[in-house]
Amino acid sequence: MKVSSESKIVSSLKRPEYTGENRCLPCTILNLAIALLLAIGVGYAAMLIDRSPLGVGIATLSFAITAIYLRGYLVPGTPTITKRYFPDRVLAWFEKTPEKRTPEKIGWDGESPEALLMEIGIVIDEPSNEDLILDPEFARAWTGAIREHWTDDQLTKRSLGTFVDADADLIEFDPRPGSFLAWGDGRHLASWPSQAACVADAAAATAIPDWDPNWERRPLSLRAEILGALRLFLEQCPACEGEVVLSQDVVESCCRSRDVVTATCQSCETRIFELDVDPAEFPEQES
Repeated sequence: MKVSSESKIVSSLKRPEYTGENRCLPCTILNLAIALLLAIGVGYAAMLIDRSPLGVGIATLSFAITAIYLRGYLVPGTPTITKRYFPDRVLAWFEKTPEKRTPEKIGWDGESPEALLMEIGIVIDEPSNEDLILDPEFARAWTGAIREHWTDDQLTKRSLGTFVDADADLIEFDPRPGSFLAWGDGRHLASWPSQAACVADAAAATAIPDWDPNWERRPLSLRAEILGALRLFLEQCPACEGEVVLSQDVVESCCRSRDVVTATCQSCETRIFELDVDPAEFPEQES
């Protein structure tokens, strides 16, 4: 099939890194406001030289909106402007990430996923350890399932399909910088910080039912929260089996910064877990 020269020109103008799923709404709103002011200014100038102000203004606005649609911006450096002058709470309204929360606040009917994991017996309070740990038997089962899923994308898709009640044959993975998405028949199913996190969840979803007789009856949203919380206890990276460590970090998005708690592999730097937090809830680190 031949592609017309006009289509080629349009394709060459597109900037997919700033449009579609990657479009930044605060930057788009700012650019649209600039486009409107530009159109008004050009129209006023046209009126002063006895030209049609309405026609010139509409033409200018149409050109600007087309540029924003194709490229994601009209004015280069917009993220710097929005980060500097837009209030953070305004930017947060448009952020494409989960709302700020802490592990203690995640839950269902007042019970956190961590409490449920302890109730089920997957997470235990071992007196000889300072922190909660995974039951060794579950840890072995989960590790084995992770290894099987890591080398078999179709198995991962089947496990995810069973978990979200979707046709595994229609599931497609969409790896992106800093994220890993799953789509089912054009519908967004889930997002993770990495493929390793996706595999960990898919493997856990097959291992947990042997421990939790109520697993299938729990709401999908709660089961998803449980899988995410479980990744906090992952000690080996699904990608390279390196050591996973918890730390506090700052994540830069298009036009704002977020404080997060992360679980990251020390060997391959794969992000396993990421949770928005309030930095005031963490004590300052001594230098």
